[in-house]
Amino acid sequence: MYDLQKKALIFSAFFCVCFSLNAYASECPPRHIDESARVDYVYDGDTLRLEDGRKVRLIGIDTPEVFSKKRYIPSEIKASGQRARAALQQQLSKAEMRIGLDYGQQRFDRYGRTLAHVFTPQGVNLQAQLIKQGHAIAYTTPPNDRLGDRYQQQEALARQAKRGIWQLAQYQLQDVRQLHLAKKDLQQGFRRLQGRVTQFKKSASRITLLVDDILNVHIYKKDWPNFSLYSLNALQGKNIRIRGWLRKNKQNYHMNLRHPDALTEDRKAN
Repeated sequence: MYDLQKKALIFSAFFCVCFSLNAYASECPPRHIDESARVDYVYDGDTLRLEDGRKVRLIGIDTPEVFSKKRYIPSEIKASGQRARAALQQQLSKAEMRIGLDYGQQRFDRYGRTLAHVFTPQGVNLQAQLIKQGHAIAYTTPPNDRLGDRYQQQEALARQAKRGIWQLAQYQLQDVRQLHLAKKDLQQGFRRLQGRVTQFKKSASRITLLVDDILNVHIYKKDWPNFSLYSLNALQGKNIRIRGWLRKNKQNYHMNLRHPDALTEDRKAN
């Protein structure tokens, strides 16, 4: 027991020293390290398991799926997901599976997974690395929006360089009016879309922007504090760009937005 405790103290001390010396090695540095841990298994590009059995979901990113019980995953998306997992595994292997966790304001998700920004002992932000390499999108989910701007900047660079997923058709900017022309197996999933707001609707529970009379963009009441309601109302008749998970219900397409990062006015087109 004494030996185990001694090893744990040595590991913890080593970790603290590494972070104090190397925090600025990352473009997206930790606010602080809440916990040091070891990784036991990598599920995919944005989810891993610690030695004690806890699952950790990397805050601020999303990588392509490698498995789904609910829907078909195109082969090129699955292959991209496998590359994202391999890239995360490679970074962890370099760090001998040691990581530091910087917890989000919301500590757990609805599945009970720990939400955290994840760093190596050298101060490398694993989220930023995956985005930079083109393996992940930047996706801000409130209230865990710290570093969201940094991740968006990394993504913009990866998009411009057409790295990784940014070479795939699904991740290209698409006109909303083209949705009806998409293949069935590509209609749902992450999308970047542009179109004109043809109607603004506000109810007691949500705001809906109808885009090109085809797509319903919903912002639910719990997320209103994240947006300027005045600015949303002023978007009627304007061209916008949105990003998120596209869904189809019968003949209607819809997308839920939770953070302003997912919605921008396309001033060039207005």
